[in-house]
Amino acid sequence: MSELEQLAKEISERLSRKAKELEKKSEDKLFAVTDDSLDEILSKNKVVVIDFWAQWCAPCHLYEPVFKRVASKYGDKALFGRLNVDENPKTADKFGVMNIPTTLILVNGEVKETLVGAIDEETLESALRKYI
Repeated sequence: MSELEQLAKEISERLSRKAKELEKKSEDKLFAVTDDSLDEILSKNKVVVIDFWAQWCAPCHLYEPVFKRVASKYGDKALFGRLNVDENPKTADKFGVMNIPTTLILVNGEVKETLVGAIDEETLESALRKYI
């Protein structure tokens, strides 16, 4: 292997490691919200943003990267979590979630915003900025 090829390989490996680190940091900002963990999460965090989704929901998968990007930007000001409605129906029922994806912004345990559908990043950020 030539010196140039070796250098290209090393750079590629470094970039790959950096991309994985950044991806992990983004995911670290998201919490799995469940029927069992909801009360504790709400009691310990002033602002909570929950994405209600399901595995079979195509718009939910389109919205997920948007939610993750906003979580990575504002994760130090609010707790961001995702709740699978098929696995946690009690919480979805409690908040009257009828369509997914639905994003709730809760402040001190009280719903302040309900955003239905695969919204864009600007819409989510605009709604969130009112409470942080």
